[in-house]
Amino acid sequence: MAGIINAFTPICTFGIGVLFFGVKNERSKLIGTIIALIGAFSLILLKPNAEIRAEGLYLLVAFASPLLYGLNGNTIKSKLGSISGIQMTTLMYFFMSLYCIPLSFWNGAFQQIPLAISSGNAFYHLVALSVLGSAVAMALFNVLIQKVHVMFAASVTYLMPLVSLFVGFFDGEKLGINDIVGLICILTGVVIINGLIKIQSGKPS
Repeated sequence: MAGIINAFTPICTFGIGVLFFGVKNERSKLIGTIIALIGAFSLILLKPNAEIRAEGLYLLVAFASPLLYGLNGNTIKSKLGSISGIQMTTLMYFFMSLYCIPLSFWNGAFQQIPLAISSGNAFYHLVALSVLGSAVAMALFNVLIQKVHVMFAASVTYLMPLVSLFVGFFDGEKLGINDIVGLICILTGVVIINGLIKIQSGKPS
């Protein structure tokens, strides 16, 4: 379910940009986003044991994520161009730490660190994930938004299931026809979003 909701990030980015940030309603970017969305659904929903489970309130909270990502991307692109991606990420995690650190003391998370360190490699994997998968990835994403169209930057969310697909393949999982179709749709959609394939408007000259 999380993968499906995550796939709505470019759609939300496009809609919020057009409605509130004066982003041009480009037909090609909308078509590319829809094609890539179909590809993401193909990878996620057509798996043999795919299940969708969600409960009302939790589902609404989860859908706030792509909406906020869309708002974030458009705000960075249109309002925060003078701040570097590194500075922006540093400020973001600084303000996040103002409530995360007290919360961690309150719920006992800090007291679990010595136990986690002594129990094996899980703690170090967690540190690597937080540094590379969160801090570094967010800094690169913020830099990317400032250098390219916000829709292309948001479309990187479609590459997440592709990474999972290839990791699974090298780990011995077999690729199905839905994986191939999803791969083609996602790559085609991202190429269209980036303007490498032009979609004609169909209007007479």
